[in-house]
Amino acid sequence: MTITLKDIAKKANVSTATVSRVLNDKVVGNMRKETYEKIKTIINETNYTPHALASGLRKGLSKVIGVIFPDSVNPYYAQLGKVIEDECFKNGYLTLICNTNSDINRERDYIKLLISQRVSGIVVCSTGLSGKEIRNIPFIDKRGVLLDEEISDYNGRIVIGNDFLGGYLGAQYLYGLCHEDIVVITGPENLISSRDRLNGFLEYITENGKSFDSQYIINGEYSLKSAYKELIKKLKEGLKFSAVFTFSDLMAIGAIKALNDSNLNVPEDISVLGYDNILFDELMKPGITTIATPFEELGRIAVKELIKNGKERKKRGNKIILEPKLIVRNSCIRYIPNKMNIKKGESNK
Repeated sequence: MTITLKDIAKKANVSTATVSRVLNDKVVGNMRKETYEKIKTIINETNYTPHALASGLRKGLSKVIGVIFPDSVNPYYAQLGKVIEDECFKNGYLTLICNTNSDINRERDYIKLLISQRVSGIVVCSTGLSGKEIRNIPFIDKRGVLLDEEISDYNGRIVIGNDFLGGYLGAQYLYGLCHEDIVVITGPENLISSRDRLNGFLEYITENGKSFDSQYIINGEYSLKSAYKELIKKLKEGLKFSAVFTFSDLMAIGAIKALNDSNLNVPEDISVLGYDNILFDELMKPGITTIATPFEELGRIAVKELIKNGKERKKRGNKIILEPKLIVRNSCIRYIPNKMNIKKGESNK
């Protein structure tokens, strides 16, 4: 038999409002100690659990936060999702994760569905919505946070990494290891994160008077398969290079497989630098040197932005940008022309 709030009130011979005050710890000055103890005893004896969804709906919103990812199987989003879920749980919220498979129509549908379920807020890692489209969804402006991917012409709350700096750090590290013929595998052209990483990479080259041939730039899809396919193609075309900089660690794994399948060793023959710092980086052989996105801080801040009140939100501002950092492992070494590269993980001094 399901015990309801009314059942507790009837057993204690009090109103449902009185029981509700006990459940919400709002009893100071509102009732006698004997009444409070009586209600608590009945709640414990009956193992009564409040219906959180029903309670939330009576207040206008449920204590549920929706999270929209382009690919929840991707280790990066899986790790980011865990951080968000942990932070939500810590604050008494349920997490509902939705996977769009990078389908913009599915993304639109999920936003509508989550709003219809009266969630408390939505974290959106978008794959293509325009700023104008998001502005036309009032709920997102008031109760949403865009995470990890900036969107043109949108000034609402956004929590992102500094992708321009990440691309710059990648170029600085590889050129510091004497690599100059570097294949760069970008993400989708429509994503600002991909464009910013490439612009940061090229900015370092310009600042230091280096030259760079556009044939070394490959458009990828932030996926293992795209990096594998495109790098195999470049190898068959006979392109000569000493390093690969991929704009995601999944693509770094794809690049390493492409090189190994072409009888090339990493890093002895070709160095590989990734981006994100996913869990698999340490488990790979060699361990992948990468530009680390601060995804743990990204996730925690996104949740805190959703659950804080209006005044607190304004104090922080609309855009929060976190800085990436270089994590050196074993997939990059100093380039020595016509010699075996043996100095694994050497810094860019």
